[in-house]
Amino acid sequence: MNVLVVPMFALSRMGGPWSRAQAIAAAFGLPLAVSSRTFPLAEKLGISGRKPVRSFEEVLWLTGALAYAYERESVSALCDVIEENNIDAVYSEYSLPAIIAARALGVPVYGSFSFTTQASYACDPAKAGGVRALLEELGLPRVDSALELFEWLDRRFVPSCRELEPIAGDGVEFVGFLREPPQVEGGERDCVVVYLGAGSVPQRQVERTVTSALGAFEGDVYVAGCQAERQEGRVHFASRFDFSELLPRARCFVHHGGQNSTMDALAHAVPQVVVPGRVFERLYNAESVARVGAGVQLESFTPDALRDACSRVTENPSFTEASRAIRQTLAEAGGAGRIVSVVAR
Repeated sequence: MNVLVVPMFALSRMGGPWSRAQAIAAAFGLPLAVSSRTFPLAEKLGISGRKPVRSFEEVLWLTGALAYAYERESVSALCDVIEENNIDAVYSEYSLPAIIAARALGVPVYGSFSFTTQASYACDPAKAGGVRALLEELGLPRVDSALELFEWLDRRFVPSCRELEPIAGDGVEFVGFLREPPQVEGGERDCVVVYLGAGSVPQRQVERTVTSALGAFEGDVYVAGCQAERQEGRVHFASRFDFSELLPRARCFVHHGGQNSTMDALAHAVPQVVVPGRVFERLYNAESVARVGAGVQLESFTPDALRDACSRVTENPSFTEASRAIRQTLAEAGGAGRIVSVVAR
């Protein structure tokens, strides 16, 4: 069976969709390739923390993924790939051109989905004019919001669980962790990990606040996303750390609420302090983590608030217990292997 897996790329490389597409492609045993025609990249494009981002449709618009020219060129390139390689099914990792191309050619199309990518959750149809123009040109049904294209998927796979993302409706498969989660050992938890990505809090403020709040906290503190590598007492700053080494040791993980960070924390059963800023998906993830008792949402990033939140999740064992319970549910959902089994039926 020939399957084409297409990640969401637009005018910026979206790390989360790309890494998840890699996991799904690996499960199918597929080679990896990137077409410059289909995926024009501008690596430094980011979303300012001063601007609220209210919906996934706005993300697509900000990254150029709703522009008519981009959609048209991407759909054309994908149609060529599908026809030249006799593709039997397409998997869209939040790629709208993949859905459109598959439907235009009558090829089965599957894809990833989440609670926050539902048009009913939040959308901005005014930004979907380019998509509507292309659909009319191709003779495909009209949509108001570009997010309605996800309803065209033959099956929607949610890399989460119903407890975190209570999506209703038919054709939804909760698959949990896409990759096999690490073993959670009973070793000593002796550090705090901090990563706030881009857009939640300015990095200089992150460094000042963490130093003030956690400089005297028990154990080492590792702050990723910094320009320069340095150390103040037991607080370590660097552009990146190997989270696969740190999270098994972490007493808590302070992060921005991105999907990958949220799932990484759960995979290692680490209590979370989530600082989502004003981005819709991060806000939802923060609320979900708090709702299931696996962490807390931090609305004010001050030294006192951060210190209190970290103390709360590290000193109360219920946060670790809830994290382990959700981890078990996610680990038993089938992952990328379940996607393969459904698509290959």
